[in-house]
Amino acid sequence: MSAEQAVTHPVPVGTAVHTTPRVERWGWVLPRWNDPRIPFAFILTLYGVLGFSFFGFNRSPWQMAAIVVSGSVLDAGLGWLLKREKVVPLSGYISCCSLALLLNYSHSSWVLLLPVWLTIGSKYVLTFEGRHVFNPSMFGVATSLLLTRELITAAPAYQWANGEVALSAFIVMAALVLFFFRVGRTWLVLSFLGFYALQTALRAYILRHHLPPEVLFLGTLGAPAFFIFTFYMITDPGTSPKAPRAQVLLALALTLVDLVLHLKESVFTFFYAALTCATARFLFLHGRALWRQGLRAYLTSLFTLESLKRVGAVGGLGAALAVGYFLVVAPAENARPLPFRLERLEAAHTGLGSTTSAEDVLKKVDPRVQHVSKWVLSVGDAVAAGDFDGDGKVDLFLTNALKAEAYRAALYRNLGDFRFERVKVPALGHIAANITTEGAAAGGTFVDYDGDGDQDLVVAVAFGPSKLLRNLLRETGSATFEDVTTKAGVGDHSVSMAVTLLDFDRDGHLDLFVANALTTHLPDYPTPTPFNFFRLPPPEYEGDRRMLRFFHNGWHNADNGGLNVLYRARGDGTFEKLDSVALGLAETRWSLAVSTVDLNQDGWTDLYIANDFGPDEVYLNEQGRHFRRVVGKLFGEIGKDTYKGMNSTVADFDRNGFLDVYVSNVHHALQAEGSLLWMVSPGKDAFVPEFKDEATFRGALNERRFGWGAAAGDLDNDGWPDIVQANGHIDDRLDYLYDSGRKDYWYVNHKLMQSGPEFHTYADKWGDIRGRTIYPNEPRRAYLNLGDKEPGHFVDVAKELGIDEPDNSRGVLLADLDNDGDLDTVITNQHGPASVYRNTLRNGEGRDAAHFVGLSLAGDGEHTSRDAVGTRVVVSYDEGGRRVEQVREVGLMGGLSASADPRLHFGLGRHAGPVMATIHWYGGEPRTVRLEADRYHVIQQPAVTAGLQGAE
Repeated sequence: MSAEQAVTHPVPVGTAVHTTPRVERWGWVLPRWNDPRIPFAFILTLYGVLGFSFFGFNRSPWQMAAIVVSGSVLDAGLGWLLKREKVVPLSGYISCCSLALLLNYSHSSWVLLLPVWLTIGSKYVLTFEGRHVFNPSMFGVATSLLLTRELITAAPAYQWANGEVALSAFIVMAALVLFFFRVGRTWLVLSFLGFYALQTALRAYILRHHLPPEVLFLGTLGAPAFFIFTFYMITDPGTSPKAPRAQVLLALALTLVDLVLHLKESVFTFFYAALTCATARFLFLHGRALWRQGLRAYLTSLFTLESLKRVGAVGGLGAALAVGYFLVVAPAENARPLPFRLERLEAAHTGLGSTTSAEDVLKKVDPRVQHVSKWVLSVGDAVAAGDFDGDGKVDLFLTNALKAEAYRAALYRNLGDFRFERVKVPALGHIAANITTEGAAAGGTFVDYDGDGDQDLVVAVAFGPSKLLRNLLRETGSATFEDVTTKAGVGDHSVSMAVTLLDFDRDGHLDLFVANALTTHLPDYPTPTPFNFFRLPPPEYEGDRRMLRFFHNGWHNADNGGLNVLYRARGDGTFEKLDSVALGLAETRWSLAVSTVDLNQDGWTDLYIANDFGPDEVYLNEQGRHFRRVVGKLFGEIGKDTYKGMNSTVADFDRNGFLDVYVSNVHHALQAEGSLLWMVSPGKDAFVPEFKDEATFRGALNERRFGWGAAAGDLDNDGWPDIVQANGHIDDRLDYLYDSGRKDYWYVNHKLMQSGPEFHTYADKWGDIRGRTIYPNEPRRAYLNLGDKEPGHFVDVAKELGIDEPDNSRGVLLADLDNDGDLDTVITNQHGPASVYRNTLRNGEGRDAAHFVGLSLAGDGEHTSRDAVGTRVVVSYDEGGRRVEQVREVGLMGGLSASADPRLHFGLGRHAGPVMATIHWYGGEPRTVRLEADRYHVIQQPAVTAGLQGAE
């Protein structure tokens, strides 16, 4: 930033900044007390502290400390090595404070050392006549953005206090008081502000059909990042011109290059424009010297012993960093040869084809919000698995609001051989046909909620009451469904993508949990007004915009979502709505997915809720009386992420006996966050386990993807759970408008992200998404657990398995659809039919090394629910002379927009003998049974019946 060289590079006579005599003490060159860099360093440090404690920066203090300390040490070390001077590295400190504030990366990543090396190294290598040409922090930021393929991005717009004007004013006043009037760059700043205002007006005119002009102006000229760039970066006395005319020309050049980048829809225009102009100046200076001196004299002056020492020192350090990163920190892993594939089956074979009716649906949305309808309706493509007709085969239920009416909420019977037939259900047909009044079906869960022995169906609904459909198979002998929502007492208005059931009070009856994403009722109205995206309330007075205030009120800490609801089962098929706040479930986040899991192994089911636009929630069950929310103290700890939690999937990835949690997320420009992988282990407090995110180091970051649903299961039956990840947001196949190529809505929305909640909470201030895309059609990932080689570490084998087809995918189901002992895959696609993959493991060359055991649990209905939800199973056996234990827990949801196979599946690798299974019945006494391998078993409480289905 600008004050980095205020002492070492004087400005012209007549300005307020002058060089100061050297102050040496104890052999070190120290800055004087009136050095203008000191207050500037203090301001940067203060802003960092405020960011970690108040603004919600998605970095921890330890990351900032690592950057600043390493940069300062590097600057001091290179100064001593190359100049034999011990100089207090105040310039390096300021530069690296800038990096810590301006850059973003997934936490727990050593990649942060790269921009430090680029920043400090540029001061010693990219020089002209002994002085560096590039502003160090600008060079480090811009080149990091260019070179790291989005592993490093610019800090997200929301971290700047959600665009609050007070913060911008603080930045400007600090610059004016502490620095601006002392560096002689008035013409540069004033001309740049003027040129950029005109440029912004031009862009506002170009984008007038996509974004309200006031949002563009406020999101650009009112953003703190803009003023940091203007007052602190381009005004660096050592790298900016001194003459007024040259300052005006630089301001014009920056503005014009920035405009060109905007026309190409870049989101890092400030930094790239500055890098472009500085590079042009660097080349001009050297080119002019070459012209004046001649080639021989120029090369002689360029390649001096001192310059070679500089290049050697900086280059050698860079090589060492690269070797350390690729060999130690993030070594490339190769999976063992794969004895199986995931074979794609076409819809003509499976019967799971569908047609879309997006244009019809999107036009049914209230006309005032049709410009954002594709965003709001970009989710809800879900799959649920269960045996609703009791024939021993896994059936499917699919939802998607954008599909034609017949496919919006469709039940499919498994006929065997991966063939399915659609079953007409009047109750589902009613939901699908009345989307504007009943709401959009957005997910489902098969469960025997009433304990009568057949699988009922719960349907998550957005903009209407979620539905409870009772299966009448036991009562009538026919698998038909009756809508008992109102009769059961669970018909509250919801905006839900996730419903699940758990026995939170351990009374043997399953309670219903409805996770709400957006607010269920519009704010500001004197009487409760349900939020229906298809039919918003009419205005009651001129300028009434209350019905449009439903978007998130923050990008990292939104708390205006829907209150999640827990209904306690009475045991007679009806439910009692509980007070969520009194139970400790008080948060109103944007909840997208929920896992029910006993995280602390105390015998009571806990909750992990993945939230968009803010921190996830972990609720530990205090014996059915209350839930305790677990929140760490610093960013990077549980409950303190500022991420966009899309998915929640549980499995014991490292086989330590504790179930871990995998949370999908976004990792792209402006949002280099990536997935979370919470590895769970015993904590100091027996009630609160330890959570540590290790996604980066375990190879499950899902970098450069817009992540959605995921599922965990043992794809290769080696005894270690793997992960299948769905990616890709929105394309333009349903509303194609632009012949010139895809237009990026991320670019448009970036301007909105820099405005305050008084703007972006209202839908009419959002840009028009019609015809635009957001990171569309991305390849999926299949993270194979490296197992015994490196427990709980992963390598992506999606391409090798044949599952890397690009699409806009949402839910992932891993289930044994053909009962052959391996897990098949169903992936739902928001803009097309579901993808179905047959696992060839048990039918191919890997059969002898791919043994398994499967369990279906049936509770007694008194102490444990019929579906045995919450029951924990530990399978143990000897393998190569050592004891192996695997843990699974019965839960209904497998992740975002997908339920789980109702059976527990354990891969056994080469172990073909019997195993011992200890079943910790939820609410009942544990029992240990002996099970034969390569079979599915039905285990009833307390009796055991083996051999439901063979898999020989």
